[in-house]
Amino acid sequence: MTVPWLARDLIAEAAGHLDEPVADYFFGAADRGRLMHRNYQSWQRFSIAPSYLSRPPRATSRTSFLGRHLDTPLVVAPVAFQSMLDPAGEPGLAFAAGVAGFGYTISTRSSRRLSAISDAFELGQRIDAAEIDGLDEDHRILLESFAGQRHGELWLQVYQTKDHDFVGQLLDTGAEVGVKAAALTIDTPYLGARYRDSVHGFSPVDRLKEVLAVEDQDGPAFGDGFSSAAIAQAIELDVDGFIRDCEQRGIDPMFKGVLSAPDWGAMHKLVTLSSVTPWISNHGGRQSDLLPTTAEALSLLRGSLAGGECIVDGGIGDPTDAICALALGARVVAIGRPLMAAYALGGVRAATEYLIEFRHQLVRQLAILGYESPRQIDPRAVQLRLEQGRSSDV
Repeated sequence: MTVPWLARDLIAEAAGHLDEPVADYFFGAADRGRLMHRNYQSWQRFSIAPSYLSRPPRATSRTSFLGRHLDTPLVVAPVAFQSMLDPAGEPGLAFAAGVAGFGYTISTRSSRRLSAISDAFELGQRIDAAEIDGLDEDHRILLESFAGQRHGELWLQVYQTKDHDFVGQLLDTGAEVGVKAAALTIDTPYLGARYRDSVHGFSPVDRLKEVLAVEDQDGPAFGDGFSSAAIAQAIELDVDGFIRDCEQRGIDPMFKGVLSAPDWGAMHKLVTLSSVTPWISNHGGRQSDLLPTTAEALSLLRGSLAGGECIVDGGIGDPTDAICALALGARVVAIGRPLMAAYALGGVRAATEYLIEFRHQLVRQLAILGYESPRQIDPRAVQLRLEQGRSSDV
């Protein structure tokens, strides 16, 4: 099955392919949905000055993160309950990520066990192109060109729950299956007004129970059942406790949901044990239309980061958006809705081809601009297009 490439076409087609409540859950947003749309539009306001005369003979997607080598600065964003998109669930998408050399972020609200996700991710990194059923010839050739360059990391997204023991158990399991970093989501002690879910009276947990019963799959990441006590989020964040839990298990801590310099400064004051990596995110527009876009937040925060490493997601619709995010200072870029749409439309094969193509086009954009790698883009080359037709340095 051939799926569309552009994010808006992908999402529109996937929304028509799924039951309306499920489509609204994955592709809807809070309030009027304005922030979700602004997320995509905001990246399009930037341009990057090329470096043609010093163009390298070839470009690469290789980079580093927290002192570790990555073959691509791309990672799959955490998305809950993926078994509602395809019966293969999280293991299927983790396999696709591993094949393409992406990282993969496991959601606390995964519909499948962490061990199954980790096994699929590792298999994807090792499997030969010829062994992947249904992969078209063009993407098979691209995959063969990635030979020896398919190292990504497994990460874990964590909600602070009322049951502190649950968080520790989740991190224990994460450490056992090879999770390298864990991101504490700081922006959802209160959930945004997602009116479409209310109209449908939709419960993702109830729907997922039906899916898993039909498919006879393993239980969720958080045990044998969907415990409401385990899922219930705490209003107050135990920042030091989370960092301590991570460090005891050899996992790098991150904060997901950073959007402002005052917030990042306040988090630094709260953190007394160690440093953390900021993950700039507005929850895909699922919290409030009043929040800034992630492109706006990244461009404003880049000075506060002082050359430190950060991650960004939100509105990444194609590789040109990812290039802009990298040029603005992100070390890693996370992709969510467009990939979920591809997965819903064509399962594991479509998701694999989408990720392979995304990585290929990112390297192609680097080559077109005259840059050898994501780290080589000069921050001074990034410009903000103004409505008057002029450009301004960011």
